[in-house]
Amino acid sequence: MLTGFEDKTAEAVCIFAYSLGEPNSDVQLFIGRIPGTIVEPRGQTNFGWDPCFPPDGFNQTYAEMSKEQNNTISHRGKAVQAFKDFIMKQSGSVDT
Repeated sequence: MLTGFEDKTAEAVCIFAYSLGEPNSDVQLFIGRIPGTIVEPRGQTNFGWDPCFPPDGFNQTYAEMSKEQNNTISHRGKAVQAFKDFIMKQSGSVDT
């Protein structure tokens, strides 16, 4: 699909939204971003675009990585960590 495009850069993005659900309450967004490129599919094809996306600094696509390695650099993990940090700050707790 990208054959005609010279630039194959991409970005994996995950956004979590949080609100107290009360009228006029603010919605907080927590964003995790991982830059990478689009490549021909490699690795397991059991989840979406993982076989087509090696994050910057890695030769493997998400599909070729172990789950443990994937979780350490995941855009989803970054968004969840930002949400966790927000909740911890709101509650006055310190994450250790």
